[in-house]
Amino acid sequence: MNVMRLRTWPRYLQYFVAAFVVVGLAGYAAGLGYIAVVTGPSPEDVGDHYHGNEAEMSFGKSTGEMLTIIHTHLLGMGVLFLAVGLLFAASDFPTRLKGAVMVETMLTLFTTFGGLYVVSIGWRAWLWVVYPSSVLMVIGYLTMSVAILRSAFRPLSVPTSDDRDRLSSDAYRHESRVQQS
Repeated sequence: MNVMRLRTWPRYLQYFVAAFVVVGLAGYAAGLGYIAVVTGPSPEDVGDHYHGNEAEMSFGKSTGEMLTIIHTHLLGMGVLFLAVGLLFAASDFPTRLKGAVMVETMLTLFTTFGGLYVVSIGWRAWLWVVYPSSVLMVIGYLTMSVAILRSAFRPLSVPTSDDRDRLSSDAYRHESRVQQS
């Protein structure tokens, strides 16, 4: 697939994309800050927040609240990850890994918030699925965002690994044509 590289886009589009990614990163960081302040960092804190803790007289989320949380996060973050994923496809990140990073980020979005629902109905052991899943989701999103920012501001004179592969195959074809003449 021949995708127009982000670094070849007009400079004003590169700035717009960079601004979009920075705003997305700021929103994501605010969300992580909210989680740290409201629920706490440990799996037990997250379990108490969503399922409740009778010993501390804290009440978990109702089914309606959980469905609202899941609905808004899956739709909102799904659209964000789609937009960032499409921009990531035009980045200079190695082509062989792009699909894995994009799909992993979407799948972990589903397992993270689906897992929180399972925790809210009482299966606290699912926290050990939610935690690694959410960490992988953050890593995937950050990987895509950093790759986009690097690609947007990479000078055209710096070849990527894909460019080097293409250039070496073009040079090979040129040399074989010269030898045949």
